[in-house]
Amino acid sequence: MKIISLSGIAKSYLPDGTGEPVHALQGIDLEIEQGTIFTLIGPNGAGKTTLISIMTTLLFPDKGTGEVCGFDLRSQSGKIREVVNVTSGNANFTDIFSVAENLNYYGMLYGMAGPKRRKKIDRLIEMFQLQTHRNTPFNRLSTGTKQRLALAKSLMNEPRVLFLDEPTVGLDPQISESIRSSLKEMNREDGLTIVLTTHNMDEAEELSDHISFLQAGRIIAHGNAKNLKSKVRWGDTIRIRYDGPSLAPCGITSLTGILEVEVTENLVTITVDDHRKRLDTLMRTLVLQGNIILQDIEIIKPDLEDVFLELSKAPHPN
Repeated sequence: MKIISLSGIAKSYLPDGTGEPVHALQGIDLEIEQGTIFTLIGPNGAGKTTLISIMTTLLFPDKGTGEVCGFDLRSQSGKIREVVNVTSGNANFTDIFSVAENLNYYGMLYGMAGPKRRKKIDRLIEMFQLQTHRNTPFNRLSTGTKQRLALAKSLMNEPRVLFLDEPTVGLDPQISESIRSSLKEMNREDGLTIVLTTHNMDEAEELSDHISFLQAGRIIAHGNAKNLKSKVRWGDTIRIRYDGPSLAPCGITSLTGILEVEVTENLVTITVDDHRKRLDTLMRTLVLQGNIILQDIEIIKPDLEDVFLELSKAPHPN
């Protein structure tokens, strides 16, 4: 079931109100399934935050149509705001309010009744391990604790879709991993749909069911981490050193799952879609060529950072 559906979304603005317009988004088509974790990646200025702002009705598109949770982006923005929530990597709350007071304040803004509000606050404080900070003013919290409070706030209204803009930016690895674990748990146990932006490729690969790469306001690649690696010919690399006559590449390129083959003196470098599926057949093929003594095998697994860098080199779409 599609919980978000966008068609032809475009947004422009004038820098400082003058000059040539900047096309932040240029015809975005996007569908997000209910209960998934969907990640937007791309360089600074690609349009990720603008797209999040449109999906949460903080901005309206210049062109295009869309629905979030079955509600129209333009005519039913109030309904959308009732069933979504959003937070960024820069938590901002009332300084003198404690953790509990800030959560209570937002619970009142969301129209939650007193008993339900108090029960929800207790649950969120426990979920995000904020018990020892319950009565601590916001301005005395560490950066990581502030971010945990921001995530807790974003769940006060029990949203159907949670939007996160750089949720772990600037946090140390231990806190970042704790937040990622909480997000995976909420997605798995509560079926919460999560849409996030990140520059952390490990985070994107660990969390995401689906990933879209934005560049210059357009989606130029979409899929899961494995699909994206394949699209830019980033698979597992197998480097084999051997003694013997030069190998014939044609005998290797015809095999299933082979993306690229490079043969130099006593070294063959082979890119495959998945080394676990291809290594056995590959080794049998090499041995059958005869007069070859294998000396060393090295397997290099790419990550999403490689894909990000490769896609970022691509020319901006017109």
